[in-house]
Amino acid sequence: MSGALTIPAPRSPLPVRAPERVERKEKVPTFVLTAAGLWQNNRLRRKAWLRAIRAARGSLADADLIEEAQALGQLLRRGRLTGPLLVRGLSLLDEAFHRETGFRYHDTQLMAGIHLCTGKFVEMATGEGKTFTAALPAAIHALSGCAVHVVTVNDYLAERDAEETRPILERLGLTCAHVIHDMKEPEKRLAYAANVTYCTNKELVFDYLRDRSKEATRSPLAYRLWLEGDGQPLVTDLDFVIIDEADSVLIDEANIPLILTEPTRTTLSVQFIEQAVQLAAEAPEEMWEKEDDLGFSALRTELMTDLIATLKGPDPEWAALALAEEMLTQAKAAQDRFRADTHYIVEEEKIVLVDQQTGRPMPDRSLPFGLQQILEVREGLEPTASRKTLSKLSFQTFFRKYHKIAGMSGTLKEVRKEMRDTYRTALAAVPTNKPIIRKRQIRRLFHTTAEKLDWAASRAEAVRAQGRPVLLGVSSVGLSEELSERLQDLGLPHDVLNARRLEEEADIVAEAGHPGRVTIVTNMAGRGTDIKLSAEVKAAGGLHVVILDALDSDRLDRQLYGRAGRQGDPGSYDIVHALDEPELKRLVPKRTIATLSIMLTVGRPFVSKVYFAYIAHRRTRLENIRRGRRTKLLKSEEKRDEMLSFTRRG
Repeated sequence: MSGALTIPAPRSPLPVRAPERVERKEKVPTFVLTAAGLWQNNRLRRKAWLRAIRAARGSLADADLIEEAQALGQLLRRGRLTGPLLVRGLSLLDEAFHRETGFRYHDTQLMAGIHLCTGKFVEMATGEGKTFTAALPAAIHALSGCAVHVVTVNDYLAERDAEETRPILERLGLTCAHVIHDMKEPEKRLAYAANVTYCTNKELVFDYLRDRSKEATRSPLAYRLWLEGDGQPLVTDLDFVIIDEADSVLIDEANIPLILTEPTRTTLSVQFIEQAVQLAAEAPEEMWEKEDDLGFSALRTELMTDLIATLKGPDPEWAALALAEEMLTQAKAAQDRFRADTHYIVEEEKIVLVDQQTGRPMPDRSLPFGLQQILEVREGLEPTASRKTLSKLSFQTFFRKYHKIAGMSGTLKEVRKEMRDTYRTALAAVPTNKPIIRKRQIRRLFHTTAEKLDWAASRAEAVRAQGRPVLLGVSSVGLSEELSERLQDLGLPHDVLNARRLEEEADIVAEAGHPGRVTIVTNMAGRGTDIKLSAEVKAAGGLHVVILDALDSDRLDRQLYGRAGRQGDPGSYDIVHALDEPELKRLVPKRTIATLSIMLTVGRPFVSKVYFAYIAHRRTRLENIRRGRRTKLLKSEEKRDEMLSFTRRG
């Protein structure tokens, strides 16, 4: 059996549309896939490759790097990545990395690079050097002529990672650029034309949607003339993509379609919106279906007209029953699921959504029509005009279009089956370079958030007195500010990193490892900046993390407490919840919360143990429900594409 790996065909001179990834219609049995990959996945073989890479170190003269890279590129353009070529490519990168930084790649990073080159998802612990690891497969595929996209979860990381890896890639004659939200189209075009392009998942998909919308609004002849003239799509080649925080992009955000819109002249009256909010708040329970496991309630449409009839002076727009149903449903969603300083903030007289995965503001994003206007009126703002949908696409559908996909995260094992089934890509776990010595110290449950915050402030004061830095993780802007007030009352100096203070992000995180430093963060998923510890801090016990909210999954917990104990450093963490947390309602039914509240007055240690075991069970159950929804969404998009496959717009 051949040990060669497939490399996507190099980018064509003038592609009319991005190449589509070919999916197998029949389901290949797992044992067949496993048997076919035994030779390539053999551990002894990979160890032999590592020995060969180490043996090649220091054998090239300075002037030989680019010449060797060009020669390797010619061989790779034949489309086969054999073991010897893989060793040769990784050796080149290792040498370029050494000459630029003075360091060598660790064996664990090289092993991860091998897995990424074979098109796998790699679980690699936080702090193990994923930024430079991604440069390994990126450079090898770029040398072969492929368009390479390295996807991160925010603009800061895209720009930072590109800046850090550019000198290494340039030593091999490769160009490297980044795409961020505020860039003009000519700048983006140059960036996408580079050999390796760093970008965020959302910006990449929206640029792709903008290209498709231009095609959809032109006739075939006009579109062809546009291509042959000055016009060119921004995202022309979907050859190879490497996704950082792959579970966040491909799992947590998979259910949310990205929708490209444009404003229209249609607006809703303020009176109509206010009446919708009033009816949703005053409607009796029987107006709504029973909540599902994710907390959504559907409107009983047969009772809607009776509810509207209770209005005094109803707005004329209530006569359109389809619009009335939509607005009542959206008003209920706004009431139950959107809170200021948690899901959004108000800045410069505008609603700014907050990314629940990263805690970052999304000023260019808006909610569906109706819901956006309800929140604006609720906050005393002028409602914006409605928007027309031009194009929409989910992350899971978009990234399946690539010829080859790979990714990394510190928290993939929980979703490995879904990743394999959806993307036909296996998972490889890479050990840490040094043993993890991080310890969990306290898990505790409180009745109220006030009790929890008081305890957290006292806990931070005690740990800080030991000369250790403390990271306090919360889920919302509002809670971060409440906790900040508690620390101020105790006279504890501290920093707050939330959606209102992003411009200080790099400085705050860089200083979070100083002795006695206390830092409150809304979410550390995808922050990407190492919290460096001095020898003094390591001797004192390292970074201490306190998780103060019931997050949606164990993976989010791991992402947060994974900031402690990196690279063999000492560290510890606590997990503390309160029964009155608004977000807890997504995990635990109201009746169960009431029962736990009664039990908690009897014996806290035992009830806390029972509670956290129950939370683990509920997280697993809800993750299964969400997985079903993601699968349903993917199948519906596949069906839609199949139905449109005979039209130019499909």
